[in-house]
Amino acid sequence: MYEKTILTEMNQDLLYKYFQGNATIDEEKQILDWVDMSDENLKRFQKERMLFDIALFSESNSKQKSKRHYILPVLKWSVGIAASVLVLLSCGVLLREYLNSNELLHLQTVTVPAGQRAQIVLADGTTVWLNSQSTLTYHADFGRKDRNVTLNGEAFFDVTPNKKVPFFVNTQQNQIRVVGTKFNVCSYDDTNIFEAALVEGVIDVYNVMDEATPIARLHKNDILVAVDGVYSREKMESYDFLRWKEGLYCFDDAPLSEVFDKLQKYYNTRIIVETPSLLNYRCTGKFKERDGIEHILRVLQKDYKFTFKNDVEANTITIK
Repeated sequence: MYEKTILTEMNQDLLYKYFQGNATIDEEKQILDWVDMSDENLKRFQKERMLFDIALFSESNSKQKSKRHYILPVLKWSVGIAASVLVLLSCGVLLREYLNSNELLHLQTVTVPAGQRAQIVLADGTTVWLNSQSTLTYHADFGRKDRNVTLNGEAFFDVTPNKKVPFFVNTQQNQIRVVGTKFNVCSYDDTNIFEAALVEGVIDVYNVMDEATPIARLHKNDILVAVDGVYSREKMESYDFLRWKEGLYCFDDAPLSEVFDKLQKYYNTRIIVETPSLLNYRCTGKFKERDGIEHILRVLQKDYKFTFKNDVEANTITIK
């Protein structure tokens, strides 16, 4: 019965409703039962899902091509849109494994390319800003029973209060428990650095190895930093470093080593410094994201004597 109904024009809309994460629990069960019913249904599901994601990918690419490199608007996705999951699913074997796992089937992912930012609104009304090279993952039924997201990268959260259903941010090293507040988290999986900065409210920070006892409770203007598992607490003297949400990268007496590290991450470019002593100099300044990495380096050249060569093919910038 499901096969006959799903194949109608109306029920193609139901499939797309499911892909967007807007289907009800009963509708989700109907679709999953239908997928398991036959190989033909499985292939139909694969085809529709790939067409759906290709449409999203093509729309995103067309918008990127209409702008100069690095001069791109903030991208906005609704809660159900998965920006990159189906890249992996072009392989039939991986796709079958994906479909046979209900856990993966319900995951939604938003990935932000280098040199861009994104703003999304989750089903509970929580607003999330994602920085360059960041990925946010959550379940399609987010907000119904729990509020859990997984972050790889940097994000600013404005969480809708709900004492009965706490909001959890999971990173590679830590978990953050929230009721309703505003805070920034920076934790890229390929680094050993974790940072949480609280703007408003209260958050508890746990280590993923011990989620029973919090490492620290942060209050307004607290910053918790961990490097190689060693934690330290600081006070925010300015919110400037959070202005990446506005497309501004701000540094306050930061060593050039930190500046270059962040530029590498933001623009997905490898920076090689051939004069190590240069990394000890400190930088205070504000740079517009849309101006691009070469412009930022030319501005830095005015205060610090160095030259640089950009090898576009190798995606490498060498600084002397």
